[in-house]
Amino acid sequence: MTFLADKPSVELLVIFTPNFLSYPEGKLTFDLISFLIYIVPRLYIFIAFGDFFYEDFRISSVYVFTRKDNRVRWFIDKLFQISKDLVFYFVIITVTVAIAALVNNLPVLSVQHFLLICTVSVVLNVIVILIIILLTNILSLYIMNAEISLFITLLVYTFMYFPAFIKLSDSLQHLLIKINPVLQAVLVWHNDGFLQKYLKPLDAPVIPGFNFYWSLLILGMYLVLIILAGIKMIKTVEIIDRK
Repeated sequence: MTFLADKPSVELLVIFTPNFLSYPEGKLTFDLISFLIYIVPRLYIFIAFGDFFYEDFRISSVYVFTRKDNRVRWFIDKLFQISKDLVFYFVIITVTVAIAALVNNLPVLSVQHFLLICTVSVVLNVIVILIIILLTNILSLYIMNAEISLFITLLVYTFMYFPAFIKLSDSLQHLLIKINPVLQAVLVWHNDGFLQKYLKPLDAPVIPGFNFYWSLLILGMYLVLIILAGIKMIKTVEIIDRK
């Protein structure tokens, strides 16, 4: 990302380092280094929590799920626990990037925008990964196999990146990106004013109507659906001793 050298700042590094994917310009655009920087921290936490629900269910289901009310309470408790862990994880990543920028004498051009960018980055990343983790855990409770559910979800997760690599018509490209949950945290494609202050001088591609509030709406819809599906699954899944 040598193009950052023209107008470097802490805010710009936070926007790009954990939240950057190249916008597809040709028939196939794939920047391996940028993709690895983007996906490896997400895959790590995704795999780490891939059996978060299933392991507890396997070990203590007989004790926890003797009443239906306990099932829903257990699910909500797990949801809050994993949400707190994800917030902590992405705060650490963001703070680490900011400290690295400060150590390298990059300036903070606006404290207000810096805090806003950090908040948006953490919020969007937490919700995106929470959705994927819930999906794989709900699937594992359905098929009673955490490894298979993790493999299936990883395949789906990887496939959902195709709008970031394959060039389509602008209208279709923009639509697929705007409704794609895994791409909502790519801040360089958002057209929010506080982001464009830093991105516009770089001529970074921008998707019309793709802003923080849109991403929050789309991710909120996916999250509500997956939570409702999870509650329904928890209420109906059979208790089997699998020790």
